[in-house]
Amino acid sequence: MIKRIAGTLLFTAMLLLGAPAASAADAPVQKASKQQSAVSWNSAVDAYALRHVLQERLAQIDVALQNPETAGKADVLRRLERERERLKTELGRINAGAVAVVEYYVQPTGEQLSIHTDMYRRYESKAAELETLKSDLQIKQKSLNALLGTARDSAEVQQSLKVSTFALETLNRIQQRIAHLSDARLTRVNDLRKQESELKDELDKSNIWQKSYTAYLTYQDVKKDLAALQEQIDAIDRSDDTDAQTEQRDAMLAKQKIMSDQLSLLQSHSASPFADLLKPEEIETAPEISNPIDIFAGVSYNKKVREQLNEYIKRGDELKRYLRLLLDERQLLVSLADVDESEDYVKKIGSLDSMTDKYQTAYSTLQDTADVYAKRVEEIELKINKAIEEQLFKLANIGGIILFLLIIFFIMKQIAKKYISDNERFYMANKVITFANVSLIILVLLFNYIENVSYLVTVLGFASAGIAIAMKDWFMSMLGWLVIVFGGSIHVGDRVRVDKDGKQYVGDVLDISLLRITILEDITLTTYMHNRRAGRVIFIPNNYIFTEMIANYTHVSLKTVWDGIDITVTFDSNHKKAQLIAKEITRKFAKGYTDITRNQLNKLRSRYNLKNTNVEPRIYAFAEENGIRISAWYLTNAYATLTLRSTISMEILDAYGKEEDITIAYPTQRLRLQNEPLPQPRSLPEEGEPV
Repeated sequence: MIKRIAGTLLFTAMLLLGAPAASAADAPVQKASKQQSAVSWNSAVDAYALRHVLQERLAQIDVALQNPETAGKADVLRRLERERERLKTELGRINAGAVAVVEYYVQPTGEQLSIHTDMYRRYESKAAELETLKSDLQIKQKSLNALLGTARDSAEVQQSLKVSTFALETLNRIQQRIAHLSDARLTRVNDLRKQESELKDELDKSNIWQKSYTAYLTYQDVKKDLAALQEQIDAIDRSDDTDAQTEQRDAMLAKQKIMSDQLSLLQSHSASPFADLLKPEEIETAPEISNPIDIFAGVSYNKKVREQLNEYIKRGDELKRYLRLLLDERQLLVSLADVDESEDYVKKIGSLDSMTDKYQTAYSTLQDTADVYAKRVEEIELKINKAIEEQLFKLANIGGIILFLLIIFFIMKQIAKKYISDNERFYMANKVITFANVSLIILVLLFNYIENVSYLVTVLGFASAGIAIAMKDWFMSMLGWLVIVFGGSIHVGDRVRVDKDGKQYVGDVLDISLLRITILEDITLTTYMHNRRAGRVIFIPNNYIFTEMIANYTHVSLKTVWDGIDITVTFDSNHKKAQLIAKEITRKFAKGYTDITRNQLNKLRSRYNLKNTNVEPRIYAFAEENGIRISAWYLTNAYATLTLRSTISMEILDAYGKEEDITIAYPTQRLRLQNEPLPQPRSLPEEGEPV
């Protein structure tokens, strides 16, 4: 009777807890439920309690049999053996299925109990009723303790007491399991909500896809609000107008204008949330690689289209990452829906699924577009690279030809240097070889990189008039260079004089380039008389040969020039003697240059019609205002005129100073008395007479 009461109480407690929902993790619950339908909870509790008592007693007997003190008592051993066999037989008759139903609810760790919302609520709703069951068990336990001293069958009462005690312990263990489930469920909810918050922060970061989708949703919302607002305006228009309705209608119209402006700004997001992002950047027309300079344009173009492709792929990676975050958020919402009923997760999951579908469709479209875009970029790159390879091969061939020409002309220069001893002729030969080399190289480049030479000639023909006007000085300088080089009027090393705007420049030619002559100004009579400075490098455009006067002091083989010294003597001086002295001195010091000039003029007779070839010094006398001017002319080195001029001048002055009848004239005044005879100039001594 007592055992039946205790079993009934335990059965009631288990019914209040209920069985977990069916799932893969709750397979034991399904098995226990099936076994529960086969046996009654009363017999299950009896079987569970009886098995527990029999196992304890069997364990005691096993300990007693292993005790050495019992080994010498045969009657005790036989009794214990008979009792052990009886216990084993009773244990074998116990329904294992019924025991399994009870064991599921009394597992010490509670792993098999579910924290899912539907099951946890059933556990939680019955947890308060366990206290009542425990109170009933405690009352029954007191009754059994009271019966234990009066009942005949004290063994049966003790066994019932053990069953009730075991049932009370089982209820306590069930309460602990529910508390453990509550803590685990709260921890799980907090963890999931923390993950959800972190995931939302990650999703809320700046993302072009999120912005585009937000703009799409905003467009849809504004469109709906605008339609609803229009309906309200139409309703007011259909009703009788009042002042309040008129003000309300005006406010609605103002709001409608604002919303229409917003809608026009979001027009690009009307059809699809990702229309602009899914469209790759348009590829520009590929440049034509027709010369080496275009290689840089081709490489830059390849780099640009590759960057466009990488940017589009990067955009897809960003979409993939964002889509993965959305799927993670959905999984978190599903997990929260299983353990938390505080929010409507089903609605959130539905909204998130709708958004995820759009993102997945966009990602699929982007992948297909990226594949096509990548193939197009690869095709363009192959085409550009092939054109670059062709130009590099062509450039290598042209480089080989130019190198060959450079070697040939280098050999020609070495031959000219070896066999041409004259520096001027070598310089000219070197210039011609260089000009021919540059011209051939230019022709090679023109015929290789200009597909239609006749077209170039036609274009130049039309443009020649403008070019001739704009570059007149350049063309004239080039033409002057041809005249100078091939005419032979001026050579490097010649001493020349250039007259420009009343100024004179005398110097030695350093170089004759295509556009100008470079001369180094020397100390000459011109610098002494006019410029008062020398040593400047003067650049003379070649076109001056047509417009200005350029004098060559050392033309062809001539290396001498005529120079003159003027000395004025007084009217009463022996002018004939002065002329004779000047002639002897100039003849003495200019003799070497006179002989050289005579030989040079003889060589010039083959090229020029020379009539006057007198190279001896020449002395002239002129009556001037302040006296008689003795002008002595002689041949001197074109590069050192001042040196000989200075020497001869001092020699003449010294010679005049020694003569009593020769006086150097300078600005003076003389008073002559009336009837005073004029001084008569002395006659030139006869040949052989002393001077």
